[in-house]
Amino acid sequence: MKPTLFTDVLVFDGTGRDPFPAEVLVEGNRITAVADRLPRDRRAAARVIDGGGGTLLPGLVDAHAHLGFGSTVEHRSPRRDEPVEEKALLVAHAGRVLLDHGITSAYSGGNRLPGTEIAARKAFAEGWMPGPRLKAASWEGSAGMVEPGVYDFPGVEGRACDPDSVARFVTDMAELGVDIVKLSLSGESAVVQGTSRIVQFTAAEVAAAAQAARKHGVWLTAHAHAAESIKLAVRHGIRAVYHCTFADEEALDLLEAARDRVFVAPTPGIIHANLHEAGSETEPGMEVRATAEAVREVVPELVRRGVRVVPGGDYGFAWNPVGRNLRDLELFVDWFGLTPAQTLCAATRLGGEIMGMADELGLVRPGFLADLVLVDGDPLAEIGILQDRHRLRAIMKDGKLHKAPA
Repeated sequence: MKPTLFTDVLVFDGTGRDPFPAEVLVEGNRITAVADRLPRDRRAAARVIDGGGGTLLPGLVDAHAHLGFGSTVEHRSPRRDEPVEEKALLVAHAGRVLLDHGITSAYSGGNRLPGTEIAARKAFAEGWMPGPRLKAASWEGSAGMVEPGVYDFPGVEGRACDPDSVARFVTDMAELGVDIVKLSLSGESAVVQGTSRIVQFTAAEVAAAAQAARKHGVWLTAHAHAAESIKLAVRHGIRAVYHCTFADEEALDLLEAARDRVFVAPTPGIIHANLHEAGSETEPGMEVRATAEAVREVVPELVRRGVRVVPGGDYGFAWNPVGRNLRDLELFVDWFGLTPAQTLCAATRLGGEIMGMADELGLVRPGFLADLVLVDGDPLAEIGILQDRHRLRAIMKDGKLHKAPA
């Protein structure tokens, strides 16, 4: 494969340093040079992409992706119960849409039919189907291990504690081939009113899940709004905590103490969509406004304490479709007070870390994988331009151009 040389670009390398002018050489699937100007002999054989003074970023990472929810900016579906054959096509379609919008890696937040993500992960990795690097997830295990796609969120009162079934669920999903097993440790008021603050698993059940995950080499993710559910997640070594909405001081302290091993994805995208784009007035029991107010207080405190907060906003619903994912970056700035540079670091360097690839993904650096996005303009001055796919002049994944400049 012919080398690719990006010239006349400002490089945002993912470390947080100011963008700097450089030339970036890609050979095979790796970045091999980042320099003021490459020697003539290294330039001679390369395909040259003139960046026109644009910004070259590491490929962006969505840390809470739902490829199987059914809706993208190109195709809207009110359903989530498609048969497996259709679901596989929807997952493949969503993967291509993510890549079209500069998202070169995705950490799944769950799929009712996880086998479809496992198949897509393979196809995307082999390159015969366009899509991001993918960490595939289980369906979202809920209290009593209700079947996939059915959520009643009854809580733990009135049912027997059943660690064996939870461990079996983790084992079954690991043997299926997922990278991530997800547990709904709290309810979700936007789905079943009044349940976000109700804990759904006992400590013994979460401990059993953690033991099974360690045994089988998979990661655990927690859906956790309630303060006690967040504490359960951190105390039992769960790697990624989604939402983290109603964290109290004790939960914040636990997250801070675990900041070197835990990630938090607060999902502002779905909250914004529920507030403004659901197409109907929200019921009080859905707690949409309370969720928005709480998360806008919690996230800046997490960032201040050094907790790794990453973007990914539950995109895939008809009113919050895949393809709008980079709205999270604007919300990180507008809602949480991060600078554009901090936000881009969260979507690149920290994205590489949550993907488990910190030594080769998320930075523009020699030796790193060549996942790159060339932007027409300066997202540090205007973070919202990343939501315009037409401003993404080039998108490269694994050294191959998914989109080349016109």
